[in-house]
Amino acid sequence: MANDKDFIVKEGIDVGGPTVPTLGTISSSNEVDLSTGNKFAHTPGGAVTYTFSNPGQVQTFDMQLTGGQEAVANSFNTTLYTGTGSSQTISNGIDLSGSNEGLVWIKRRDATEHNNLYDTVRGATKDLRTNATTAEGTETNGLQAFTSNGFTVGGDGLVGVNNGSYVAWTFKSTSKFFDVVTYTGSSTADGGYNRIAHSLGTDVGMLMVKRLDSTSDWEVFIRNSSGSYIGLNLNTSNMQQSTFSSGTNTINSTNFSAWYIGENTNGASYVAYLFAHDTTSDSMIKTGSFTNDSSSQNVEINLGWQPQWLLLKGYSSGSGLGSWYLKDSTRDDKRLQPNNNNAEGTSTAFELTANGFTPTTYYGGDLVYVAIRSAAATAISWPSSVQFTSGSAPSAPALNEVDNYTFSTRDGGTTYTGIQTGNNLS
Repeated sequence: MANDKDFIVKEGIDVGGPTVPTLGTISSSNEVDLSTGNKFAHTPGGAVTYTFSNPGQVQTFDMQLTGGQEAVANSFNTTLYTGTGSSQTISNGIDLSGSNEGLVWIKRRDATEHNNLYDTVRGATKDLRTNATTAEGTETNGLQAFTSNGFTVGGDGLVGVNNGSYVAWTFKSTSKFFDVVTYTGSSTADGGYNRIAHSLGTDVGMLMVKRLDSTSDWEVFIRNSSGSYIGLNLNTSNMQQSTFSSGTNTINSTNFSAWYIGENTNGASYVAYLFAHDTTSDSMIKTGSFTNDSSSQNVEINLGWQPQWLLLKGYSSGSGLGSWYLKDSTRDDKRLQPNNNNAEGTSTAFELTANGFTPTTYYGGDLVYVAIRSAAATAISWPSSVQFTSGSAPSAPALNEVDNYTFSTRDGGTTYTGIQTGNNLS
């Protein structure tokens, strides 16, 4: 018998827009434009606040989110590892393979050993030491390869002696964060200025330069240090040099002059490591200076975010911080000194805070710093108009995890009902 009954759907949801999935757009400010589709895909990193705009009077839509991380986590990493006395691969999530460029800085923590620098531009096994004046060397049993997820080290004392404790800081060349370049000195290039291009795309915060084919001091330029360069391998304060200022033939957001920094011997080979200074709210790195007198002790240096890596140096003649000072949040209250080969020591002279760092020891004089931002875990804030059927918002997806959410409105966006319709779909 034919079914000739009439049915009434009570409180049903009429999906506005197309009935087939149409991928909509999410802006750089995390605005979900509901007039563009009914399915949205996004990879949130760090703290993300979504807003919904242009809804239909009645509309249902899906959001598929893949757990991500703040940009700095893709460009910087601190890794602790134990040597095995033979080759081993260190995984840290940083891709330095192929055309990707970057630097790996390795230091043994539990014994006297050099600070060793390897970069992708000079190539694996090519070693420099921040605490020495020596020219570039080849360490076949040092850092042996750069990989898509870290690097491979050999088993010598520099990087991997059996049961040795090591820290490795990895910097990936990234706009507004870090860059590495090599160049040849020339007294005629660019009218003698020999301008060297870099890819920071913003102000240079710190520039480290080392001659590769001969013994020489490291020269480090840090903004706000009264125009002086500081020897990375030395524990003295500043050595006077021309003013560190932006300009066509000085240091700017696209290049620096080898003549200007005094590292321009004809035919000599050099490497330069450039660290950015970015004042935007989502910056990954900042540089600055402060006076460390009795009134500034225990007063926070506010960066606007929590640092995970901090490098400091006294640069005035009155500063008691002669050696460089390096700490990171992974090693907590431990410090290392780039200008010597000492084992790791304990120090709470500078405490990392939620918004910067606090000098707790009085050194006197003027200090400069370079700070790298911590990578916050993904945290999602939804519009206040969203009510989840579970009574509370679900947890944000973990790194690389795929979750799906479905939202509905029946009053033009005044209120939304939300439900997590897929968890860990990856």
